Amino acid sequence: MEKVDAAAVRLAPMTDEMYHSFFREYESDPDLLMEGQPYVPYAFSEEKVERYIRRQKELGRVPLAILCGGEIAGEIVIKDIEAKKSAVMGLTLKNAGYKDRGIGTAAEKLAIRHVFEELDIPVLYADALLTNTRSLHVLEKAGFVPIREDGQFRYYVIERE
Repeated sequence: MEKVDAAAVRLAPMTDEMYHSFFREYESDPDLLMEGQPYVPYAFSEEKVERYIRRQKELGRVPLAILCGGEIAGEIVIKDIEAKKSAVMGLTLKNAGYKDRGIGTAAEKLAIRHVFEELDIPVLYADALLTNTRSLHVLEKAGFVPIREDGQFRYYVIERE
């Protein structure tokens, strides 16, 4: 896979239309399965996407589209927001065509800056399945520091300096 120049990656507020576009090409990632969980390919459904969008709004999450070369490469969701205190970040890339190209690392760095500067939140948490070595690597490249593991997940933190 060809690496992407980090300057080509940007974040934008995720709109309903962007979500539908994102999920039309989304593919489940086998690396995100818990031990013993069977792989089930993702099947696009307008209703499923609408439910997802509603849930994001109901929970007060901040969804950001990861844009690369004019395409939606993935999403970053800022969740569990405690104003002026902390939040949790999650990242999902659309499919394997966007992985291992530096897009996730560039997007996480932009999201960290957005949380610290725009949302004025000084502490950001993230986690990844221990089996998802790609995500573990990306979190650490973006500056997150591991704080604990529980057998399935590794938990991380990054603090504004």
